[in-house]
Amino acid sequence: MPYTKTHKNKTRERILDSAFKQFVIKGFEGVTIDDLMSNCGLTRGAFYAHFTSKAELYREALNFAASSTKLANLKPEHLSSKQWLCLLLNEYLSLEHVKGKNPCPLAFLATDISMKNDEANSAYANTYHGMNTAIMQYAKSYTDCDEQDIMSVTAMIIGAVAIARKFQDQDSIQSLLAACRREAGVKLGGI
Repeated sequence: MPYTKTHKNKTRERILDSAFKQFVIKGFEGVTIDDLMSNCGLTRGAFYAHFTSKAELYREALNFAASSTKLANLKPEHLSSKQWLCLLLNEYLSLEHVKGKNPCPLAFLATDISMKNDEANSAYANTYHGMNTAIMQYAKSYTDCDEQDIMSVTAMIIGAVAIARKFQDQDSIQSLLAACRREAGVKLGGI
């Protein structure tokens, strides 16, 4: 008896969630299909029922992770766009985020920027552009910042989280995050 569509979708989500977590820890090159599927309690053959390649899985895992971020959610009606961006910025540049609470695929996979796989590189770049587009949508309603302003803010905050993850002492982490919150707030119209 074939599996139901619901079962197949749940299995796919389980693979995507596991893949993202493993990519965060090991990077694109450090994850094998066999290890990934074993971690999910599935066989290598089951992988190919959902994906054609590890690069496709990487792209889909990035999309899956990005779609579950707070930025991907709709802005609560009781908040202005400026308040929403302020909240997002504060959560992004927080100690909890640095420690891995709801990790941003861009900051936690920053070491994958130099990959040799074109499809995986494209997936990372598309996720980055999606982040910029979402932030620009909110920022344009209350400030005159442009696409370059947004790109500089997102590059800075992604880099800040990636670097902060390597610091050992909490004071250095907090100092870096505070400095980037201040600079990003200035660029985004004083949030």
